[in-house]
Amino acid sequence: CVYCFTEISAGTVFVLKGEDVLLNVTNADVLQDVFSFSWKFNEKKNVLTVNSGNKPNVFPDYAGRVEFSVNNFSVKLKNLQEADSGVYTAVVIKHSGDVTEAAKYNIKVQDRASLPLLTVSSVSESSSSCSFTVTCSSQDSHINSTFTCDTRTCSQEGGERSEGIPDTFLQVYQSSGSIICNHSNHVSWTNDTKTIKDVCHQLDDPEGLSVCLVKTCVFSVGLIIMVSAVITVHLMEKLNKNK
Repeated sequence: CVYCFTEISAGTVFVLKGEDVLLNVTNADVLQDVFSFSWKFNEKKNVLTVNSGNKPNVFPDYAGRVEFSVNNFSVKLKNLQEADSGVYTAVVIKHSGDVTEAAKYNIKVQDRASLPLLTVSSVSESSSSCSFTVTCSSQDSHINSTFTCDTRTCSQEGGERSEGIPDTFLQVYQSSGSIICNHSNHVSWTNDTKTIKDVCHQLDDPEGLSVCLVKTCVFSVGLIIMVSAVITVHLMEKLNKNK
């Protein structure tokens, strides 16, 4: 071809809203014999351009928000907002006229995951087990799950579902004696929890109750023995005096 255009695929990078991201050009061979270099947003909008031997020209929308390295042509984008989500492409124009994409990133800016809410909608208890249904909800979605627990284990019906805002996830599960409602995305997570024993009161450790009962019995028996011994000694002393 007289003038060749080389395109590459974009890698996805998730960034927390308000944070910075560094976009690198990893293929050093592409940076040989450069006539013009530019970083573009969504193919058409220029972030910055630099011609051979000249200083970088940062476009007005990115003034004060860009750091550019003349050594490796990397760019740092600062204080990213949701409107900055999109495809960023490093474009190299050679002296020969060939055009090459030197790097391409699909940037997705996400806010922190909102705090979810875990609620118990129904509880059914028996002497040996407890069954209850919980709802794990966020601002845009919810998930229901039913747990059946005894003093040793819990089984679960229901699980993880992702819906509403793209790339966000809701999950409800049990761990270490608690039910956990977790809301997350690719940059953050948060949760709400409830202790199983606060939902199923009869699942308090029966062994702990037995120990308490044994201690009470031992104390009572000991007290009775002590009182009996005192009475016996007193009676014997009284009998000896009468003699």
